[in-house]
Amino acid sequence: MAYSLVLIEVCDANRACVPELFNLEAENVSVSVIENSCMSECELCAANPYVFLNGEIVSADSLESLLQTVRERVNELIKAYNSLS
Repeated sequence: MAYSLVLIEVCDANRACVPELFNLEAENVSVSVIENSCMSECELCAANPYVFLNGEIVSADSLESLLQTVRERVNELIKAYNSLS
C-alpha cells in the first residue's frame, strides 16, 4: 500500500495554488498535494503565498521563494526518512 510521507495543503484562493506546486506529486511519489477551499488563514492568505507542509505553515514573500523553500523541506524530509531505513 502506497502512502505519502509529505502532505502539502494549499488554499485554492492563495497565490501558491499553481501547477508548479502540484508537479511535486509527479516528481516524487512520497508527496501529496491537496487543494482546499479554505484553510482558515485568511489574513495570511491575502498577504503571502503559503502552504501547510505536514501541518506546519510555510510562507514566503514571493511565490518563487515559497516553491524553493517547499522543495528544500520536502527533500530534507525524504532524506531524513531514507536515512532511517
